[in-house]
Formats: sequence, C-alpha cells, structure tokens
Amino acid sequence: MQGQDKGLVDYQGRPLAAWVLSCLAPQCDTLRISANRNLARYEQLRQEANKACARPSDAAPPVGVYPDDPDLEPRSGPLAGIITAMRHTDTEWLMVAPCDMPHLPHDLVARLMQQAAQTNADIVIPCTESSTPEPRFHWVCGLIRKRVCPDTLHQFVNGERKVGHWVRSQSWSSVTFPDTSAFANMNSLETLRGRD
Repeated sequence: MQGQDKGLVDYQGRPLAAWVLSCLAPQCDTLRISANRNLARYEQLRQEANKACARPSDAAPPVGVYPDDPDLEPRSGPLAGIITAMRHTDTEWLMVAPCDMPHLPHDLVARLMQQAAQTNADIVIPCTESSTPEPRFHWVCGLIRKRVCPDTLHQFVNGERKVGHWVRSQSWSSVTFPDTSAFANMNSLETLRGRD
C-alpha cells in the first residue's frame, strides 16, 4: 500500500475498514478496532458503524480503538492485535477480521458460532475451496474464545508470530463458505483498482 494505512485506503468511495465494520456491526454486540496509528480516524469509523446499525450509544464502549498493548513486542503482526483484543474484551467470544476483507458474508458470525457450539472448538475459522485438495483457511478471520488468551500470550512471548500455526495449536474447527470472493484480501493498490 506504499506506506499507507491499509484500513484507511479508499475502496469504492469508503475506507477499507469501513466496509468491514459495516458488515460486522449488525453481527456483533460491540465493535472494537486494533490499530497502531490513526486511532482517532478509526474511532470515527467505529462510531459511524454503530450509528448505521442503530446501536444505542450506551451499548458501545466510550473508547473502542486499541493499539497493541505496550508489553507486546512492537510491529510484531496480527497476533499481537489479537492478544490485545482478547485482553480488552469482556465477552466470552471475540470475532476478529482483517481490515482488508471488504466483502465478508452477512452470516459469518452466526455460522462460525453455530460450528463452535457443535464442536466445542475454541477457535472457528472460515475456509473456502481452492485449486488444491486442501481448502483455503482464512487464519486471521475467525471466532475466538477468550479463554485461549493465556496460552496465546505464552506462544507469542516464545516467538510465535504466525496466526495459522497458533490456530492449529488450539482446539479449532472451520466452516466452508461457497463465495471465495467474500474473503478476498485487498493487499495492494493494484488489487483495489482491479476490483473497483
């Protein structure tokens, strides 16, 4: 993204993060954002998403944007954001999604939660079909039970940075979604322009 804050890059007239927030707002009781820069702008996007789904202002935390906790190694990737999110949530479950998936399914959380209830998994990840026999798992998008936080922190302190490795070390399951484009990552300006 040429050094730009990916979540704030424009996609079809709105910041990428705004697309993700507007999809998740009706599916989740509380919205929080993990961001290490432009915190005020992300807070504005979070408040706009809450208003758009007619969530009462007293139902949302007064501050909902969190940089990585200071005890975590700086610039160490999404696992630090996930740990920070688990530490700051007061619910049993946490839904995480990256800022660059603007077309997430509108039944994402319900389907992942149903799978968690059926399997008693601590983490449920969406997956899609791929050109290989193995499905494509979308590791940084998933439903996480907060109780895995201590083990996650232990792994992080001991050098784990790959979200996929961490998920596979937990009690986890997955749900297959038929629309592969729902989980497409916008990882470059070229990708964004190609999808406009």
